[in-house]
Amino acid sequence: MNFKATIDNVALATLIFAVVAISAVSTVAMFSAERLTTTNEHVMSTQRMVASLEAIRLQAVLVESGEQSYVITGKDADLMPYRSGSVEIEAEISYLANKRADFPLLDANFEALKTAVAALVRKEKRLIEMRKERGFLAAKAMSESPDDSVEHEKLLNLTYRLLSETRRRLNELEVDQVLYGEKVRRLILGLISSSALILVFLYGALRRLNIAERKTQAKMAHMATHDALTGLFNRPAVVEYLGQKIDDPDTAALGGFTLLLLDLDGFKEVNDTLGHDAGDDLLKQVSARIAVALRDSDYVARLGGDEFLIVLPQLSEADSVRRVTAKLLEVIGKPYPLGQRVADLTVSIGVSSFPQDGRDRETLMKCADLALYSAKHGGRNQAKFFVLEIQKTQPTLL
Repeated sequence: MNFKATIDNVALATLIFAVVAISAVSTVAMFSAERLTTTNEHVMSTQRMVASLEAIRLQAVLVESGEQSYVITGKDADLMPYRSGSVEIEAEISYLANKRADFPLLDANFEALKTAVAALVRKEKRLIEMRKERGFLAAKAMSESPDDSVEHEKLLNLTYRLLSETRRRLNELEVDQVLYGEKVRRLILGLISSSALILVFLYGALRRLNIAERKTQAKMAHMATHDALTGLFNRPAVVEYLGQKIDDPDTAALGGFTLLLLDLDGFKEVNDTLGHDAGDDLLKQVSARIAVALRDSDYVARLGGDEFLIVLPQLSEADSVRRVTAKLLEVIGKPYPLGQRVADLTVSIGVSSFPQDGRDRETLMKCADLALYSAKHGGRNQAKFFVLEIQKTQPTLL
């Protein structure tokens, strides 16, 4: 009797201990999961702040260096991306204003940042007006003028300090994110020996949390580098891609690459006549046709409006490039069904090659732009290769 009573007492004590342990571990696990969720939210918020500051800094660099497409080309169609760019910068400032309470350094420097951004927006507007009224050289001279250098340097210094602090905080949050995630997993493993049901519940919740987080991060990363309408790469992705290709020593050794700038002929008329929805549909169809006409290894991006960029890796031989441009002219030039209507469209193409025409992104883009200008003013619906004669005969673009 005494032995049986002892066994019963041990069993009861073990049961009580198991219940208490399960409750304690479950409580700690739920608390850790909540902390992980909160940390994830802080990580996403901080990542968004980093993106806002980087966008402002990039716009400052573009304005100061006069690298906007409109300043280079003078085409009215290129004004829209930079109008929207100014609107986006102002939207980023509005977003940062709502985050001042969460970031003391931002709060302490926000008014100075807001003032510097306002000066940047004003300078960009003056730059665009100068390009319209007096041409590229005057606009370029304005972009290099020291008049706004104080505000510009202040903006660069502010964004550098804020980015440094924000990235440091982001690194700390990501460490906490990993630590909390690891802690939750260990707690879940502890629950396996006590209760399979609790394990399945907690592990399933954690899995859903991690999957949702990865999907969100993947979506944000995709949105940062891809055009929302066509799904092609966007301008920031092009800048990064060309920089990597040019800096890679194997690129020149393997034959370099060819850069194509495409501008649709007659798109504005279709957009104005049939409406923006039809224009968007047309851009999607053009993007699909371009993709079908190229190799899987070729790089395709939409720079904005009706302008596209293509990079043909390891392809700089003129006859091969002509075959590609001929195919593009053919597929893009076919009629486009748009609901009950049919639209006709052609394309003009400017071609430059690395390393023959330039060894940096700016030079290659300018050479392709000059060739595109020549194709446009030479009758459209054609491809033009950059040659020095084009540069000499288009002095207003230099």
